[in-house]
Amino acid sequence: MEKAALISVTDKKGVIEFARSLTLLGYKILSSSGTATALREAGVSVILVEDYTGQKEILDGRVKTLHPKIHAGILAKRSDLKHMQELKQDQILPIDLVVVNLYPFLEKLNSAERHNPSSMVNFIDIGGPAMLRAASKNHEGVLPVIDPSDYDKIIAALQSGSVSLNLRRELASKVFTTLANYDLQIGKYYAGVAASGESREEDLILGQVSGLVLVREQELRYGENPHQKAHLYRDMNASPGHLSWKQLQGKALSYNNLLDFDACLRLIRDIGDRPAATIFKHLNPCGVGRGATLLQALQRAKKGDPRSHFGGVVGFNMEVTSEVAEELTEGFVEIILAPKFDSAAMSVLSKRKNLRVLEIDLKSHSPQLEMRIIQDGILVQERDKAVSDVRKARLVSKRKPTEAEYNALQFTWAVCSHVKSNAVVAGNEDLILAIGAGQMSRVDSAELLINRAKLHDNDITNAVVASDAFFPFPDSVEHLIKAGVAFIVAPGGASRDSEIIAAVDKLGGGLLFVEDRHFRH
Repeated sequence: MEKAALISVTDKKGVIEFARSLTLLGYKILSSSGTATALREAGVSVILVEDYTGQKEILDGRVKTLHPKIHAGILAKRSDLKHMQELKQDQILPIDLVVVNLYPFLEKLNSAERHNPSSMVNFIDIGGPAMLRAASKNHEGVLPVIDPSDYDKIIAALQSGSVSLNLRRELASKVFTTLANYDLQIGKYYAGVAASGESREEDLILGQVSGLVLVREQELRYGENPHQKAHLYRDMNASPGHLSWKQLQGKALSYNNLLDFDACLRLIRDIGDRPAATIFKHLNPCGVGRGATLLQALQRAKKGDPRSHFGGVVGFNMEVTSEVAEELTEGFVEIILAPKFDSAAMSVLSKRKNLRVLEIDLKSHSPQLEMRIIQDGILVQERDKAVSDVRKARLVSKRKPTEAEYNALQFTWAVCSHVKSNAVVAGNEDLILAIGAGQMSRVDSAELLINRAKLHDNDITNAVVASDAFFPFPDSVEHLIKAGVAFIVAPGGASRDSEIIAAVDKLGGGLLFVEDRHFRH
């Protein structure tokens, strides 16, 4: 019996070589107008779909492959003699390969055209998904091909004389997954348009419809605990295998490793251009330092909490050299991440075979949204963005900050936004001296900060403090200023703000009120 392949693609990458290989294997090529022109110009023999069906393309090409001779050729069960006899009687070719990729609706979402819903309609594919779904439903007899990267292995399988069921199911799964994502993005887009009457950016990000199609990227060592399985998935709209980071050495990553890695990366991106080092444990920074060199920054970060950095995740905003690597190997570190490691540094680090070393592109795109699964639903929010400029904050105390204090306040305010609430952070221009994190009351966090500073012999006299939310009572600021803190930055908005200000003035401290709050739950 004759064999046929239907090829109708918007992405022409590799299709000419693929079609040539199919003709050598004895396949007749059916194709729609645009693809047929490209194949014919390359010398590939093609039968136009409209010539085959006897129905010309109509409605400006909106209808061209929606025809019984096409869909019967795809959907006929090859093992059903009645089906195959019907094809023969009606002179319908069995179509054994459907090679289709979709109109570029998803690509247009990243263009100015997304602001024109009437124009976006033209990029919604109908015939392509219909043929791909039919081929995928009948994958035991028909190969559904949506991804040009699969061309080579398909030809290799056909040349071998046998296409495995595993490959057939893999191709069908890819089609259904791709179509699910395609339809989801269209649904999200038009739900946003329906909500506002026009295409607004906020409706495209957090609209009436939300969701992701996730594809497994890699298996993780384990979840939060060794008895829990875990995998890393990526949004299907991201390129496969194109993570913004790569592991250069070390053991397989665990769920907790990647959570700490992400928390560390967030802070590194917000810390400025000076050489900087951060150390994270359990999603909280336990050391942050800046300096004239990366080595000095690391040493200062370790000074902030000499005890807790053991087993931490250490991040840098600049290339790691051998002297920094030597400093790192003096204690136990789980993960090191940086934009680059020189060869001498890798030589040092490679002596610790289990040490995970990750190279990260700090300029890569950051996710816009965060999701958490809860009982009966999924919470979705925008990621917390950069903190406000403290120089634009409202000065509410009699005392004014010096230039050095402004610099220190900006640094601690930025770090504070990455600490679990309730968060209170003390520091100067160069290092974080102490952190009170994750306490049930703000005064507990303030007391914890003071005690940890004393424990590690970090003098907070003349230091500054940042608080991630307002002080509900004067007790916290009283404790902090009596311990030596010179200036505080915090959001305003408490019912007792006037009492807070009065307490600060009475003790000779300084206070700035900012508009933004930075809880991290």
